[in-house]
Amino acid sequence: MRDKKEKLIVIYVGDAHNVVNRIVFNHCRGNVEASALRKHIADAMGYKLKRTKRPSGSTRVRIDMPDPQIGERKISAYIQTGKWKYVICESYNEAHDFQWYVIEMLNPLLNKERKQWDIRRSDRYSFLLQELSKCPPLQCTQLIYQAAGPGVYAFYHIIPPHKFKT
Repeated sequence: MRDKKEKLIVIYVGDAHNVVNRIVFNHCRGNVEASALRKHIADAMGYKLKRTKRPSGSTRVRIDMPDPQIGERKISAYIQTGKWKYVICESYNEAHDFQWYVIEMLNPLLNKERKQWDIRRSDRYSFLLQELSKCPPLQCTQLIYQAAGPGVYAFYHIIPPHKFKT
């Protein structure tokens, strides 16, 4: 039994029109094509991605291995052993801008891109970040019946993806 509480690492921050649906359906169970988080985790785990054009003109993205589902299952296992925090915003526009504030403040492991956020909203964003920080960390299965709406989510784990073993 461990006496020391394991420290959660901020892995990724994102925004969504419906944070709970985005987390549950695209991140926890999705595939690399539908989730930037899953793409970043795949890259961190050393998987190469293969992009091919569909007849419709859209691009198909898959893990480049004989059975891509092996990689998808490992990514799912990693995500499902992590924790989520999220905060609901007044609108998607607020959430979209607020995510850049959160990324700047928390410096998540997998978010490499940084963008400007509306500095006039500093007080509001500071309040929202406090709310996000106070949110209890939840597993994928605990999110299903939670309040949803436009917002920002943060994914946490005790280990970085490149060290994850299944």
